[in-house]
Amino acid sequence: MHFSLASVSFWDLALWLSVTIAVLGVVIGLVIFLSLEIAHNSPVHKCRPKDSPVHLLVVLGSGGHTAEMFYMLSRMDMKRYTYRTYVVSSGDNFSAGKAKEFETERACSDNNYNIVTVPRARRVHQSYLTAPITTLQCFWACLTILCGLHPDQQLPEQYGSPYPDLILTNGPATAVCVILAAKLVRFLQCVFGFNFLLRSSTTPPVSNLRTIYVESWARL
Repeated sequence: MHFSLASVSFWDLALWLSVTIAVLGVVIGLVIFLSLEIAHNSPVHKCRPKDSPVHLLVVLGSGGHTAEMFYMLSRMDMKRYTYRTYVVSSGDNFSAGKAKEFETERACSDNNYNIVTVPRARRVHQSYLTAPITTLQCFWACLTILCGLHPDQQLPEQYGSPYPDLILTNGPATAVCVILAAKLVRFLQCVFGFNFLLRSSTTPPVSNLRTIYVESWARL
């Protein structure tokens, strides 16, 4: 039977899109709900072995968000966070430069940090029709970062787990993708005991994928 898109009426197409969006919304909502339940009920390790390496992942927004983030980082003891991964959006040279400047001021070795670039979730003045596509691209890149598979990453071998121990962010859009990606990884690992990106059921528990979101006063 020959099928032609031209034979589909506008209302049939609208109904199909509505059902698809509704189903995706229910699935995403269920994943978020279950992952939150898992996160709230999973044990939190109060103590870490002395001198154990800690991987900190920092999501840098742009402009005021980046300035606020480094204001917070400047008051943290970077010696406790032995490796830092900075996530910046494509084209955000300001944030990448600030990360290098921050590390240089503290005389840190290049082996102690790296800067990873992800596609921008939504560009300024970008159409809302195409924004979901770029957001999905950003989300996928964030997934690969959390699993240690991004081509820009150079995590030292001393870290047994590819997952960051702590995620620190203050927004905006890229942070949402990182947080949702972390929730998805935790959900899949805790429920199914399997990481679909690493294709392994023997990876360490993802209880170290803890997220701190600091509400920002910055305005775009």
